Amino acid sequence: MQKSMIGLSILCMLVFLVVGCGEGKESSSSTESTVNSDFTGYVTKIEKQRALIVTPISRQINESNKEFYDAIWVSNMPPNIKIGQHVEVWFNGGIETSYPGQGMATKVTMSEIRKPATATLTQDEVIRKALLDQKIANINILVIKEVTYDEQTTMWTIRYKNAAFTDDELEEYRVQIPDQ
Repeated sequence: MQKSMIGLSILCMLVFLVVGCGEGKESSSSTESTVNSDFTGYVTKIEKQRALIVTPISRQINESNKEFYDAIWVSNMPPNIKIGQHVEVWFNGGIETSYPGQGMATKVTMSEIRKPATATLTQDEVIRKALLDQKIANINILVIKEVTYDEQTTMWTIRYKNAAFTDDELEEYRVQIPDQ
């Protein structure tokens, strides 16, 4: 009788141990967060082994902020990345929710560099030229809305906004850059 009680006790402990380990394992894997998300935008600043990427597409985050542009300081960028390039970034792990956010890239691809047949400059070179203007360069979160080339005037036009956090609608600006 005593042997059967000991056997039953051992069996119960083994069942609890197996069930407990199984639950712990399931719980642990459900709380792990490996987020594979992508983010597309223009490189607007580079500093200290990281780049500020800002999306040109706005979204509404609440009733008072109807025009919000995502911006993320991305670390682990390839060394050949340049300001003005349009990139797509994949992240592994979370993105810090500060504004701009912060995250580490696991993969970065650069969009094909756009250069109209009759133009001398490429789109990213034009953006870099525009940033020589201190008024534009001093914008903390520069949103590049559109870059166009006019073959008739041989002028590039950049539409941009300052995405400083505000409840008001963001004012759009334009700058023209000669194709030289």
